[in-house]
Amino acid sequence: MLDGEECESFPALDEDLKRVEVVYETLPGWEEDTSSARKFSELPKNAQNYIRRVEKLMEVPVKWIGVGQSRDSIIEVSTC
Repeated sequence: MLDGEECESFPALDEDLKRVEVVYETLPGWEEDTSSARKFSELPKNAQNYIRRVEKLMEVPVKWIGVGQSRDSIIEVSTC
């Protein structure tokens, strides 16, 4: 926020940037192991909600999620 108003873009001026107040959003986490998940529906509900929130904030769909080190540890996220 800049002077109490939400910023739509990164401030161009240094003096504006110094007055920016960061707004944090905290979401519920999860403790379940996600490394064996191969479908979005297999992720914990809070993980699914986290991804959907990121999509909403960024206004861009998430297409892939990595849940481990191997090549098959990728989840393709559906748009439904």
